[in-house]
Amino acid sequence: MRWLAWLVTLALGAALLAMAASGRPGNIAILLPPYRVDLSLNLAVLLLLLAFVLLYVAVRALSLLLGLPRAAARFRSRRRLQVAGAALHESLLHHLGGRFRRAERAAARAAEVDAFRPGALLTAAQAAQAMQAYERRDAYLDALPSAARETGALLLAQWQIEARDAQAAQRALRGLSGGVQRRTQTMRLALTAARALHDHAEVLRLAGALRKHHGLHPAAAQAMIHGAALGLIRQADHDAEALRAMWKSFDTSLRHDPQVAVAAARGFAQAGEATQARALLVDALHVADAEPAALMPALRGMLDGIDASFVAQAEAWMDRWPQEAQASFLAARCCAELELWGKAQQYLQRALEQCQPDERRLRGQIHASLARLHERIEREDQAMRHWRLAAVDLANDDAVGGGGA
Repeated sequence: MRWLAWLVTLALGAALLAMAASGRPGNIAILLPPYRVDLSLNLAVLLLLLAFVLLYVAVRALSLLLGLPRAAARFRSRRRLQVAGAALHESLLHHLGGRFRRAERAAARAAEVDAFRPGALLTAAQAAQAMQAYERRDAYLDALPSAARETGALLLAQWQIEARDAQAAQRALRGLSGGVQRRTQTMRLALTAARALHDHAEVLRLAGALRKHHGLHPAAAQAMIHGAALGLIRQADHDAEALRAMWKSFDTSLRHDPQVAVAAARGFAQAGEATQARALLVDALHVADAEPAALMPALRGMLDGIDASFVAQAEAWMDRWPQEAQASFLAARCCAELELWGKAQQYLQRALEQCQPDERRLRGQIHASLARLHERIEREDQAMRHWRLAAVDLANDDAVGGGGA
């Protein structure tokens, strides 16, 4: 049907042209002495159109002829790009397939074209690294253009970490620009290097940043932050000023972590800062989801110099955790510290009643405290009875612990 439409269109055009030409009977005379050429107007118009078409075709042909060298150069350039792209694709397939020597050779061919040079050299360096050809690997990295040097340094740092040279990897990563250092992959590598070097301050910083930007699983980040905080406390080595500065740098959630608070409090206590040590544990106990079983045992050993207000605080904790033996035990120890023997005995008896069957060690400690209290008030028979019960509970707890080990 398309050819029929074209045929009708051509016929219609011919008819219209014939009608237009038949209405113009004029002619044109061309004088070239001693010659005279007479042409009809329609033939003259037709000749002019034909001359224009011939001139256009001639100019176009000359332009194409003169442009042949440039067209050939563009063709060769496109062909080189196609060959290099195919070589790079082949190199990636060989590298992923474990054929590292083939991958290196294909990447070397692709590197001959500047457009593919950075990616090809990086692929070749990875293949050389897989074959432990470290000299060729370094040569490929040295040949990288300046725009890809930091990517090469990032790869080299990763390989140094795999080779357990964390110190060299950390130096390489710190030499990168600020923008590259803020990348998630860079921070992960820096975190791995810092953990290998026990650089707890750097681990704390990097794990916190990765957790904030969702670059690390929250549970893994929390575990690393927790371990780094404990490592920093150990490194402070009972230096009160260092502990104080470090504690201020911790965020609120870390300060309220039971293990971190206990470790810091013990550090302050061994540095002679018992008041500060108690303050850390009291702050942690004021948190809504505080764990008295984790915090109060440490607090019981830091009661030197307490006053009646602290006893009132301990009694308030008894009301807050009415079924918690640790709270009653702490209040009893506070009363004993102020020689309030009656209250101390009452709270110790209450703590015994609150002890769970599996809390043998805690029950043994309470019996030992009751024994010491009865010795102070000269009730030797009662003291001996509690000493025997304490020995039984503590011995049974040790036996259970040894069997589990």
